[in-house]
Amino acid sequence: MGDHTAYAIDVASVNREGVGTSVNGVLIDPVTLKPYVADEQAAQHQMQVGSPTDQVMILLARGDLADAGELIAESRLIDPTNAHLRVLDTELTRMQGDFDRAINRLRKLSEEFAGTDYEPLMHHHLGLSFFAKGDFKAAATRFRKAMDLRIELGDDAYLVNASSICLNIAEERAAQ
Repeated sequence: MGDHTAYAIDVASVNREGVGTSVNGVLIDPVTLKPYVADEQAAQHQMQVGSPTDQVMILLARGDLADAGELIAESRLIDPTNAHLRVLDTELTRMQGDFDRAINRLRKLSEEFAGTDYEPLMHHHLGLSFFAKGDFKAAATRFRKAMDLRIELGDDAYLVNASSICLNIAEERAAQ
């Protein structure tokens, strides 16, 4: 896929502050797998020049769920079938604490996008939702599926690494 903003919440690398994302200024907390703003200046710049998916990701990372929801709704009016926005809509649901609803919606999306370039994205986000729910074994299963599909599709190495890193974190938590 050419549009890497589709993977706004996917992780690329781990450092001591968190897990890198494709959105400048945003990292993923390696303990909770939730996004947070690590560099406010970079995030503010990305808010000005980034895509709506980048902007939603930053709003979610800031904990500004109401504004994120509004931007998702406005953007989906323009492009209601946009897979990226549909995933971020489920991410908002997850961050609002409704894990079962996010999981159910992502299961439907993974069926809808089965066999497409978006299928790994759906499984990755299912992993994030299962992780948030505390079902680390199910999270690991979904991260593994996302990683395997990404390898099969020849996705960029950072996307394969994203699922691999999350898989390792979920497996570590499942073993505790």
